[in-house]
Amino acid sequence: MYITASTYGGVDWHDSRTIYEQLKSNGSYNIGKEVVPEVIADDIARDFPYMENIRKKILQALSEKNCFRFAIKTEETDSEGKITYKDCESCEMDGQTYLEQEAVFDGSKLTFSRDYAFGQVSYITSYYVEDIPDDQIGYIVTEDFLAPVKGVPLVQRLYHDIFNNLDAAQNYAESLKLHELQYPESIVTFLICNRQKTSL
Repeated sequence: MYITASTYGGVDWHDSRTIYEQLKSNGSYNIGKEVVPEVIADDIARDFPYMENIRKKILQALSEKNCFRFAIKTEETDSEGKITYKDCESCEMDGQTYLEQEAVFDGSKLTFSRDYAFGQVSYITSYYVEDIPDDQIGYIVTEDFLAPVKGVPLVQRLYHDIFNNLDAAQNYAESLKLHELQYPESIVTFLICNRQKTSL
């Protein structure tokens, strides 16, 4: 199985973009079906070390296909260099409590949402799990950057056909020269695809 994480978000259309990431397990992109839930849980849990039993709660949401919601804390460093986590603000309106920063993992949709500033800034990560036959695996390397034009959140430039060989694709990704403009920021994206279902 292969897992692609797609994250979209930002303050508004000026800085919203999509970032893709191909997930790994034990150094391999080819992930056993039985550990797919654990790989997704680990991907989320690594960013929230203060959340007790977060991995277990995400796995439970996946198995029960329900939602798990929690407050996002702010990381701070004290005068001794020790990292602490500060609780976010909250407010009550119409009998409901709203958090300044919160996250929701939906185990049925395989989505993870993060809202900041009482929902004014949002990011949503969608996890796509695909079983690709070995003889149909392809590797795509693109240069991705934010397009400062309304309605076009991302430009992807493909300079090479789909690779058949993993090492060749990774070497190409490491050597790909990005444009030198400071804005929009440019990144290299490495993805695995089913060549039979992918048209360029």
